[in-house]
Amino acid sequence: MVPLDCRSQEEKNAIKSEADLLSKLAHPNIIALYDAFISDDCFHMVMQYAEGGTMEQLIKDQRGLPMSQDTVLYYFTQVTIALDYIHSKKILHRDLKTQNILLNRKRTIVKLGDFGISKQMLTTGRMLSTMIGTPNYLSPEICEGRKYDGKSDIWSLGCVLFELVELRRAFDGESFASIVRKITTGNHAGISKRVSPEMIELINAILSIREASRPNTKEILTHPLVLPKCIELHLDLGRIEAPMIPLCRRSSSIGNKETAQTLTGRYSTITTETLK
Repeated sequence: MVPLDCRSQEEKNAIKSEADLLSKLAHPNIIALYDAFISDDCFHMVMQYAEGGTMEQLIKDQRGLPMSQDTVLYYFTQVTIALDYIHSKKILHRDLKTQNILLNRKRTIVKLGDFGISKQMLTTGRMLSTMIGTPNYLSPEICEGRKYDGKSDIWSLGCVLFELVELRRAFDGESFASIVRKITTGNHAGISKRVSPEMIELINAILSIREASRPNTKEILTHPLVLPKCIELHLDLGRIEAPMIPLCRRSSSIGNKETAQTLTGRYSTITTETLK
């Protein structure tokens, strides 16, 4: 629930944007939006509950005990599949991090969430230039104020992979400036000797400073380390049906404007006019 009375129009548009983006997505590895509506000058989003918490918490719960490579790939492949799906919809996540990756109760299924600052690309290959996202996961091109595209999400994906492997962030520092300096020079934290050469190669490829050198999601999913897990997961996730919750029609009045949410499939469409 988000109160609207103290929100700027920009904030209202951001809230609407997240609901609009989520309403277009239906995938086992994307957190589901069941409904979105306005009542009593508050914006409500009814979303799938992720009982297993976040990937960040999962990593903390390891208490320094490394996960097996198979376990790392199990989680990483699901995140990559989710990212591949949203990129196929011409959507950039722009804030991919372990805090925004959710888990089911048994912590077996990954759910990518928090699309609050995602951006839909109007045309294939369109570049964006807004600096946004969590500092530790920002790509070099964003840090340098250059235009960026889906390869920026790939960089963040590499940071997630590093964190799963090492249980710590790839780029960390005492200040924003020190973090940015490490990112723009590709100076990520060291990788333990226990990590396989193939995994190190994959991490370094994804965390390439040159965005053109980074693999895209499909190239990652066909990597020799990832492909077997991808096939295994598709066999399992293919049996999972997207949750269905019946919706009822609602109306709301904001600024003396009567609005009614139009149901499209499982979702309610919230108009910009509604949030004014």
